[in-house]
Amino acid sequence: MKTIRMLLILVCTLISVGVSAQTISGKLIDEDSQPLPYANVVLLSLPDSVFVSGATSDDKGNFILKDLSSRSYLLQVSYIGYQPQSILLENLDRKINLGDIRLVQDAVALKGVTVTGSNVVEKIDRQIVIPSSRQIKAATSGYELLSHMQLPGLKVNSMERSISTVSGGRVQLRINDIEASTAQVQALRPDEVLRVEYIDNPDMQYANTDVDAVINYVVRRRESGVAGGFNLTNAVTTGFGNDNVYIKVNHKLSEFGFNYYVSYRDYNDRFVDENQSFSLPDGNRNRYLKGITTPFNYADHYLELNYNLTKPERYVFNASFTDNIFRSPHNDYGQIIREEGKNDIYSFTKKINSSNSPSLDLYGKVSLPKKQELMLDVVGTYISSDFERNYNEALSEGGAPYSEYIYSTDGKRYSLIGEGIYRKNFKNVALSGGLKYTLAYTNNKYKGDVKQTDGMHSSDLYGYVQVNGKWKKLSYLLGVGLSRQSYDESGKGYSFYMFRPSVSLSYKLFEGATLKYVFSSTPNVPSLSSLSDIRQQLTDIEVNRGNPNLNPYRSYSNTLQLSWGNKWVDLQLKGGYYFSKNPIMEEVSRVSQQDGSYLFEYGVDNQDRFSRLNGQLYANVDIVPDMLSLSLYGGVNRYESKGNSYLHTFNAWYGGGNLSFTYKKFSAYAVVSSRYNTLFGETVSYGEKNCMLQCSYKIKHFNVGAGMLYPFKSKGWSGGTKLLSNEVRKETWSFIKDNGNMFLLTLSWDFSVGKKHHAGTKVTNNVDRETGIVM
Repeated sequence: MKTIRMLLILVCTLISVGVSAQTISGKLIDEDSQPLPYANVVLLSLPDSVFVSGATSDDKGNFILKDLSSRSYLLQVSYIGYQPQSILLENLDRKINLGDIRLVQDAVALKGVTVTGSNVVEKIDRQIVIPSSRQIKAATSGYELLSHMQLPGLKVNSMERSISTVSGGRVQLRINDIEASTAQVQALRPDEVLRVEYIDNPDMQYANTDVDAVINYVVRRRESGVAGGFNLTNAVTTGFGNDNVYIKVNHKLSEFGFNYYVSYRDYNDRFVDENQSFSLPDGNRNRYLKGITTPFNYADHYLELNYNLTKPERYVFNASFTDNIFRSPHNDYGQIIREEGKNDIYSFTKKINSSNSPSLDLYGKVSLPKKQELMLDVVGTYISSDFERNYNEALSEGGAPYSEYIYSTDGKRYSLIGEGIYRKNFKNVALSGGLKYTLAYTNNKYKGDVKQTDGMHSSDLYGYVQVNGKWKKLSYLLGVGLSRQSYDESGKGYSFYMFRPSVSLSYKLFEGATLKYVFSSTPNVPSLSSLSDIRQQLTDIEVNRGNPNLNPYRSYSNTLQLSWGNKWVDLQLKGGYYFSKNPIMEEVSRVSQQDGSYLFEYGVDNQDRFSRLNGQLYANVDIVPDMLSLSLYGGVNRYESKGNSYLHTFNAWYGGGNLSFTYKKFSAYAVVSSRYNTLFGETVSYGEKNCMLQCSYKIKHFNVGAGMLYPFKSKGWSGGTKLLSNEVRKETWSFIKDNGNMFLLTLSWDFSVGKKHHAGTKVTNNVDRETGIVM
């Protein structure tokens, strides 16, 4: 009996072992033992090759496949730009850890690797998007790659080298976590991009900036060798150009880089039309200002010298010297002032603007034991700026002025920015914290009709701690921050403290569907120019004034987003509510003069409240897989702007879309969007109607192309504003006819010699561009 019992126990044990679930785990690395995150892992059964399970490697390249039965399998792993690898697992009957699986870069870039739009990994603070081979082949720069990727909520114009949210918000661009300039993104080689991290709700690290979204290109880092090239875009029909030349040299652990970019405009056909109505005690004074064609031109030069020293997994040192030189000799406009019962008056406004802003950035990062990192960044910036404005009125065009107002400003600004970030990864939770301090001194000398010198001291201290993790299907990011802004001018100013909580929650409803909620709070401080106690005469009846008594204010944002996608379709439904208490908004007043006349003053003050309610729908469809894709979006904003003496509401619909096509070495791209209209204070702003066509053809390392901006638009670019004040009603529209039907040619070339180097990444970049000049 005892023997029978032992036999039964043995049989049950063998059966349980045979049917117990098996697991397969491992880590994906490249040739230099660096982890490959977000790679594809697919498990097929043998001999029928039926799909069994799939996974994506995590941030450290690790993956695991669970609940597998005992049988033979074929494990396939792939990563964009690397040769796919297959591993035969015969008669799997136990848990197995494959250890490090090394992938080799594809000698023929991307050949045999096809990644579709399904390669989107939803994280609590960002989307990880792996570009498809079609998108990479179609692009010659970081801007073109982003345009073909069609990320929701973004507007990309690769011709003009611009990117913003559909609401016009600023998008910060980074390369390997280093904030990147226009020149660097333009010089980016798409075939080196491993993935794009899209942060559409920036976390606490970015909470003290004015960015609405962040794009981080994660690129393959170079070894020893030389790489460089140029990228040129120039118009045939008018003065328009964006040109870039770059080179990098690597030796052992060091990388030396040079980058030069110039953007220029030279338009001769720009004019401004305006309707005005001024409220007076005895009735309204109505005027129509018909625009006269005037020149508009500028040249914006950017120069960068960079040195990087990296010991992989140990430390990074990065030093960058940049200089931004801007010259605009003509930002002019002329008008014929027509008023019933009066002779026509000719007005002319001439503006000259120039600046020079050299900057030195020193950065260091150290990897510490137990999965810790410490980063420090120090940036010193000097800004020299000059601005001139000359307004005159005459009885004939070009005649002797009978009324004239002249102003000029010589501005100097010195700033020092220091930032430190600490990160610690635990098993299921990541902890990070940071401290950033900005100290600046601004000195602006006003000359001409206003003679005054403004000396302004300002500082900004911001600290935060945040934790992110996952519990079952719920991902979370919780943060708290504290900021202190201070300002002083001749003993007058403020110190403003704010406690700043932040919450992000993401819940996976089912495969492909995610529901996300984000709450954030931010301080808003007055610009230095609005705080300046300067009063400038604009015209015979209009005055612009500053307000040194302005106070900072608080804003709160709530966003709810539902996302769903598969291989062919991506959908996103998004709603949000933004609220500000005591915002700094317009204050228009009528002021009587001693002679019985009136002047109208345009200023700002702390008003009652401002809110925006938004709803938006985005859809992307792969019409022909790996060839043709279409992206469409549309939405509506409901604004309420309540001042101390006014209340305005405004509803604004918007929409747009883009089309991406690629066939072999040929690619084409088209984008169209309606105006994005906004209300703030008492002003409605009408954004531009955007339309662009572009096509290109690759010949080895060369890419030639052509494009058109604003086709079929006789008036070219246009944008406007509408002032709703009871004191002044004004509608202004600006037109640049040179932009209409603008035909452009593009030419790019890149080269690389030698191996590639793993230069370390930098996660902070601080730059100062505030001048404080009243314009």
